[in-house]
This record gives sequence, structure tokens and C-alpha cells, in this order.
Amino acid sequence: MGASDENAIFEKGPVVIFRWRNDVGWPVEHVSSNVLDVLGYSADEFRSGAISYANLIDSADLERVAGEVQSASALGLRSFAHEPYRIRRRDGGARWLYDYTHIVRSAEGEVTHFVGYVFDITSRMLAEAEKQELERRLLHAQKLESLGVLAGGVAHDFNNLLTGILGQVGLLRRALDQREPDCDRMRRGLDQIESIGQRAADLTRQLLAYSGKGRTIVEPVNLAALVDEMASILDVARSKKATLVRRFDAPLPLVLADRTQLQQVVMNLLTNASEALGEQPGTITIRIGHGRYSSDQLAALFGDRWALEPGAYVTFEIEDDGCGMSAEAQERLFDPFFTTKFAGRGLGMSAVLGIVRAHHAAIRVRSTEGEGSSFLLAFPATLDAVERKVDKPSDHRIDADGTVLVADDEPFVRKTLAMLLSSLGFAVIEAENGAEAVERFRAHRERIVLAIIDMTMPVLSGADALRAIRAIDNDVPVALSSGYSDAAVREADVQPTVFLQKPYTLEELERVLRTVIPPR
Repeated sequence: MGASDENAIFEKGPVVIFRWRNDVGWPVEHVSSNVLDVLGYSADEFRSGAISYANLIDSADLERVAGEVQSASALGLRSFAHEPYRIRRRDGGARWLYDYTHIVRSAEGEVTHFVGYVFDITSRMLAEAEKQELERRLLHAQKLESLGVLAGGVAHDFNNLLTGILGQVGLLRRALDQREPDCDRMRRGLDQIESIGQRAADLTRQLLAYSGKGRTIVEPVNLAALVDEMASILDVARSKKATLVRRFDAPLPLVLADRTQLQQVVMNLLTNASEALGEQPGTITIRIGHGRYSSDQLAALFGDRWALEPGAYVTFEIEDDGCGMSAEAQERLFDPFFTTKFAGRGLGMSAVLGIVRAHHAAIRVRSTEGEGSSFLLAFPATLDAVERKVDKPSDHRIDADGTVLVADDEPFVRKTLAMLLSSLGFAVIEAENGAEAVERFRAHRERIVLAIIDMTMPVLSGADALRAIRAIDNDVPVALSSGYSDAAVREADVQPTVFLQKPYTLEELERVLRTVIPPR
């Protein structure tokens, strides 16, 4: 085939041959005749200079294309391919082009020309964009479905908790109505209500941890001691037909961790192991050990997906001989919205995964259908830290000679807090938003010894109300309270006297009062 025959190939089709001069606008010296079909301008218009190639390139892409030419030329490349870019046809329509260019240099090495071809890939780019849009819509639909599963899980768990609370309250009210209250029975009922409330608080902590708004308190923790402290809770959580075996190394180095989150991990894993046994008798084994591991040993245990540094680790393993998991279940185990159970079981293993990652730890899962499952976790050990001793709370009498300003837009929260403070002997002034809190403080500033302000309120936020109160009296103690973590306080760039995390008990409120109100 001769040169003329080869040129005939480019009389039709989507591939256009160009020869550009290295000058402003990349003037065209040669172009194949099919340029009219592809770009809408004739070859004569390009060769005569009536239209330069740069005039065609979409303004949004021109700077990038010019930069790619300049970079390839400066690096001494012989040829290069542009990232796809858009041109505008005579009729205003857009076309996506693939552009492969060879750089022609003089004997002195100066760039004189560019020779290459452009290929119309519009249909491919549109198909790819359509595919991405379909994938986006599919992911959005899956997310909506998944959120429905999550909402069902949270609603299920909260309904169980509320059933317990309402049932206990009904029993207590009936005892009071009959005027024959059984003090022991009432005390047990109150204990049940408090226990259920703590479980509800744990559930909200899981949600906050998952959303990234949870509060993390890192301290040295003895993992074996923590599991021992949970003995009574674990006995309730496990199947009555399960035998629980503990095998702990001693002594054990500490780990820097959030105690509440580690308790959540233990509870979630034990609950899963117990449910894997179902109604059948079986054994759940908890092993806690420690050791020094090389990079190769860590990779062999946990794979390469975890960025673990060689060193000392505390390992936690929980193993059951229950039903095991299918390959599909293992693949989706940490999906926050996947469950092999009925709809409505909360966040499950996704919460465990989030906690493991937050602690720079690792988790390995091994399971065989019909033979059971094993979950192995490794937490970096700290060899220098000393376990924190819990200080006995001060029992000095709170000086209740004064008034506390309570600002919260939720009436039942405001009323409950007012009742708690009144029970301690304080007078209480209430406000339902931040602006009202500032007005009440200005009117009664001489009587107010403390302000407890919610972070999220209408009209004026808790942070803004704090600033306004401090402008009036910089010495008055102010406690900011929130159902989120104290990260919201840091983001607002304010410094309250103390932060009060919701939900809190009367005892926790008393500790805060002792902190901010001097003893007599």
C-alpha cells in the first residue's frame, strides 16, 4: 500500500491526522480531510489560518492542554498522550478527543512541530458518564435502603428499652396509688429503670461513635480487668446454654484506649457469639494474651490491610463453636447496614470495626459454616503507662445558697434538671433558648451562682449565650451541656468552666457542682 493509499484511510472515520507548528495557537500545517466530519471545519480553513487549533479547545480545558504540551516539551519527551479534552464544533456541539502527539525537534533540540492524531471518543465518554450516574443512583438507593435498616435497628432497640422503662414506671405508680409502697420493690424498679437508661445511653454512644461525633476518653486500660468487671453483664448477655471460658495471661501490659468503647467491643462480640449458638449448647472462649510481634508476624496474622507497627501488642480473641458464617456473610460482615438477623439490630460489627480503627488496632475474622467463628483483635500495648486509679468523689457538702440558671429548649430536659437541682437545695431560673438565658442572667446576675446551658438552642446558640454571659460577668461558672461530645465545644472556640455530657445522672451532676462551687 502506497502513501496515497495510506492517506485515503483518513478520508473517513473518527481519527484525524494533524501537523501543528509550535507557535501561538498551534497553527495547522496539515490535516486529514475527514476533519470536516469530526470537527465541523474544513482542512482548507485550518491550513489557511482562518481557524487555529487552540480556538477549538474548550476554555475549561485549554490551560490544562497547554500545560501538558509545555511539560512534555520541557522534559524532552518524544511523544505523549493528552488526558481527554473537549473541543467545540462549528455548530457549537462539544466533542471529546483523545490526542496522541509526537514532538518534532530541530538539530539544535528546539521544538518545531507537533505531529499526531486526535480520536473522537465522545460516545465512550458519554457512556462512562452515564455509567457513573447509574452507579451513583444505585449507591444512593442502597444507602437509602441501608438507612432504613439502621433506623429499624435503632427503633427496635429503643422500643425494647422504652418498654422496660414504661413498665417499671407503671408498677411504681400503681404501688404509690395503692398507698402500700413496697420500698424494696420500688428500689429494684428504680434500679431497673436506671440500668435500662444506661443501656439507652450506650446505644446513643454507638450512634455518635459511628457518626464521628462521639466522645473518646483515652486512658491506660487493663483489658483482662475490664472483662472481669463486666462479668455480671456478660453472664446476662450470653446464651444460658453457653459455657463461658476465660483464659487470660497474667501479668498483662496496658493499652491506651477508651474504656466504654472497649466494653462495647466485648459486648458486641460476645452477643454475636452467643447468638451463633442459638438454642444449642456450646462453648464461648475468651482469650487475652500479649507478645511482641514483627512486621511479618503481624502481616501473617492480620494481612497487609492494617498499618501495624512491629512491637508489643495485647491480643483479645473470642471464639465460639456455633453455626459459623458463609463466605458472603464474612464479605459483608463490617457493612454498617448488613445483617443476617431480622431487621433491627443496630450497628453491630461496623461499630466494632470503627473502634478498632480508632485505636490503631487490627481485627481478623475466621469462620466456617457449621463449625464456629473466631475474632482476633490486637491492640498496641503501652509499657510505661500506669493504670489510672479512680479517685473517690469528694463528699463535701454543696453550698446550695444560690440560684442556678438552666437553659435548654427541650422542656422535659429543662424540667428534669430543675427538679434535680431543687432536690439539692438550689433555686432555679429556667430559659428555653439562648437569648432568653442571657436576658434572665442580666436580670438576676447577683443571685446566679452557676449557669447550665445547652449547646444547641434556637435564637441564640449555647456558645453565643456563653460569650454574652461572660461579657456581663466573666467570673460566673458556666457549664455547657450537649448530647454530642465536647468536640462541638472546641469547634465553637469557647471555654466553659466545665462540660456536662448528656445523659447524666444525679451523681454526675453533683460531681460537676462540687467542681464549680467551692465547699463551705
